[in-house]
Amino acid sequence: MNMRDQVSSSSQNFAPMRSMVVEDDEYLAVSEGRIRIRIGAFAFLFMLAIAIIRLAEVSLLSGGAHQRILPQALTTERSNLVDRHGELLATTLETYSLYAEPRRIWNPQHSAQEIVKTRTDLNLKDVREKLESDRAFVWLERGLTPKERQTVFELGLPGIGFRTESKRVYPRGKLASHFVGFTNLDLDGVAGAERALNDRLVQNNAPSVALSLDMRVQYALADELNASREKFDAASASGVVMNIKTGEIIAMASLPNFDPNNPGATLPETRFNHAAMSTYDLGSVFKPLTMAMALEDGVANKMELFDVHKPYKVRYKYIRDDHPSDVPLNMAGILAESSNRGTAMLAQRIGADKQRTHLRHLGLLDRVPYELAESAHPQVQSNWGELATVTISYGHGLSVTPLALTAAIGAALNDGVYIAPTVLRRDAASKVDMRRVFRSDVSRDVRDMMRGVVTVGTGKKANIKGYGVMGKTGTAEKPALGGYDQKRLVTSFVAAFPYSDPTYAMIVTLDEPKAVEGTYGYATAGWNAAPTAGNVIARIGPMLPNARHVESFASNAGVQQGGQR
Repeated sequence: MNMRDQVSSSSQNFAPMRSMVVEDDEYLAVSEGRIRIRIGAFAFLFMLAIAIIRLAEVSLLSGGAHQRILPQALTTERSNLVDRHGELLATTLETYSLYAEPRRIWNPQHSAQEIVKTRTDLNLKDVREKLESDRAFVWLERGLTPKERQTVFELGLPGIGFRTESKRVYPRGKLASHFVGFTNLDLDGVAGAERALNDRLVQNNAPSVALSLDMRVQYALADELNASREKFDAASASGVVMNIKTGEIIAMASLPNFDPNNPGATLPETRFNHAAMSTYDLGSVFKPLTMAMALEDGVANKMELFDVHKPYKVRYKYIRDDHPSDVPLNMAGILAESSNRGTAMLAQRIGADKQRTHLRHLGLLDRVPYELAESAHPQVQSNWGELATVTISYGHGLSVTPLALTAAIGAALNDGVYIAPTVLRRDAASKVDMRRVFRSDVSRDVRDMMRGVVTVGTGKKANIKGYGVMGKTGTAEKPALGGYDQKRLVTSFVAAFPYSDPTYAMIVTLDEPKAVEGTYGYATAGWNAAPTAGNVIARIGPMLPNARHVESFASNAGVQQGGQR
């Protein structure tokens, strides 16, 4: 065998061995790859486990220190408030509330500056302090409109967000603000009907609750009060219009007033309802009640004459009349001429005990029993002796609210039946709280006498043709240290109409009015409160059902002076 053959034979023997080596290398490479994959997968799973454990630690084990707690949307359902004709007074709208998560704010100062540029009502310092705090979230502003929300959203600031919330809105603004009231940001009633009817508004299945208000009458009353307050430079003005057959308060206004959409932006005193919460010595508007008491108790008759032209002393006090009569007067004359002396004589016959009983039945010794929390207790004499009896008979020494006096006068004219006031619309099926306080014939006599006040007495400036207005002026000095201040007056005019079938009673009260050009130096009720009431009646009379006087109704009113008329 030659050398080539040997080499060839050796090569043939080596080939299988080389093939085996290649196969071993490939097996080792695959094995190493699989090991690397396993190691990588294990490392990934290990890191993933660490991340999950850390996330669980942050969210569950840190006691809330780093939780992202966001405010919840306020979605309280609340019925609308409407007037007696369905006009919207209060409703709930969807708005947006702006909040921040301070821990996610990149640059608190810059963010605060940008926000305040857009929301100019916000205070830069307050916003910056909130954004620099360590709290999870803070409210910045609530109740934004969609347009206002979009303007802030376009700033693109991190850590700034919005929540959809419900907001109470009052489309009538200041009109009837004391009556309707308002809610807080959480939609809980704070004042007025919103507070008084809070549970009903929240739990009511109906879309709205109807109030007794007539917004047309409310506007006329508020407008005339505002004009008189400005004209006579009065500190405040208030008024009430009430249906005395149902007890429904048709209008109630107090000036100054406020915007319930933003009650925090006004002075606290403007949120005070003078018609229902201010107690005054209302003066001679009390005198019709004294006439009714005397007739009810039978201590005087309509035709008896009283010597009011003579000086009259009760204990140590002389009773005076602003415009003394020269002749004796009967009861109608005493009321028409507003004689304190004549009223004092009647009060002495009635006596303290009977007077107190009558006033209690008329609701004047307690707060007005209606739905609103805004109802003040009267200021009552602690020593109710003879002198107190006399002064109370003509409206001094017992301080009551205008609303309380309106309800009492209404009872004297409503066939002698007291009906408790209400802020809710009543229908034929409504339960009415009523009680008889005077006989029917007494009510008719008081009606006649109050008509005489407007036709021939101190209330002539309220005599609006076609409505048979009845009324009484009242001017009282305000209490001061050691007595009364003759320069600070409260003037009122209480009225009712129509004379043929009294249905509506009202009062106008001006606090500290001033004499102006045309009043000849007088600031008394006949010159300011009476014409104001007349203006109101002229405007609201055409709106109200059964308001016009039936001319065929016969009157037996008679003002007797010195045996004549």
